Amino acid sequence: MKITIKDVAREANVSIATVSRVLNGTGKVNKKTKEQVLKAVKKLGYKTSTIPLAQDLKIIGILVPDLFAYHYSEIIEGATETLRKNGYGSIIATFNGRILEEEVAIEYFFTRRVYGVIVCTSEEDDEKLRRLLDIAIPVVTVDRENTDFRFDSVNIDNYLGGKMVAKYLLSKGHKKFLHITGDIDLYSIRYRRDGFKYQIEKSGGRVNVLESSFTTGTTYKKLKEYIRKNGVDFTAIFTSDDLIALETLKVLYDEGIKVPDDVSVMGFDDGYMAQFSIPPLTTVKQPRKEMGKMAARLLIDRLNPEKRNSVVRKMMMSLEIVERESVKNIER
Repeated sequence: MKITIKDVAREANVSIATVSRVLNGTGKVNKKTKEQVLKAVKKLGYKTSTIPLAQDLKIIGILVPDLFAYHYSEIIEGATETLRKNGYGSIIATFNGRILEEEVAIEYFFTRRVYGVIVCTSEEDDEKLRRLLDIAIPVVTVDRENTDFRFDSVNIDNYLGGKMVAKYLLSKGHKKFLHITGDIDLYSIRYRRDGFKYQIEKSGGRVNVLESSFTTGTTYKKLKEYIRKNGVDFTAIFTSDDLIALETLKVLYDEGIKVPDDVSVMGFDDGYMAQFSIPPLTTVKQPRKEMGKMAARLLIDRLNPEKRNSVVRKMMMSLEIVERESVKNIER
């Protein structure tokens, strides 16, 4: 069985952060504790990475849930492009939404002695990330709910995004809506839903919410069932993202419901496929690549010793509506 840094910490009766400080030679550790850690390392036969240290390679760790579709891959593209231009390399780790795999990835960054970490997670993992801060590894979070911890962050205002969609569809004369969500445990999906509902109801409109998920085929099945049970009791559909919008368009096509003549459809993200759907999808553009670039710039800036303890920066990137052909003005 492979010995991990967690095993060393348990054997030495210290924290993982303390083991990392001893092995990396960073931070203050008293002589007795240092001896405990080194004794545990020797006893367990723990091996640190044979990869050259980040002090030589200037490596930044990037942690994302997955590389499915386009969202996180475009954030990574922006981040690595900026890091590369500034002389930094990167290690990318995914954890597929599993907390255990996320812990393994964070430990991987510990042992590789990364300069800093860019984290794209939607789970409540503050305590895990604080371990990085404990050993003076700067952290920048992207597309993650803001908390009280001292992380620099890059986000969009998902609540405002939901309100933007509502105002746009209301301006086209729509009053009856169906909102199809992605995985509701994600804060961004909840905020888009809440902003959309608030604005619709404030304006006297009616909105029903159909909870779906990002699992392929789920929206297709659930929307089919909804229409069979309730009929078409809406003139416009807003989906949590463009992938769900694509499944929505397929259902409407199969049911003989014309878009946008019978029902308007609006997505969120402006993924690369939105312009190629039939009809081309009206959506909200989320600046994923720019978010990655901004995260990298914040991290590089934070690595400046003079700014290591400066005020925490929480950056909000702007959103814009991209008009195509899937929404009809029914006031005309």
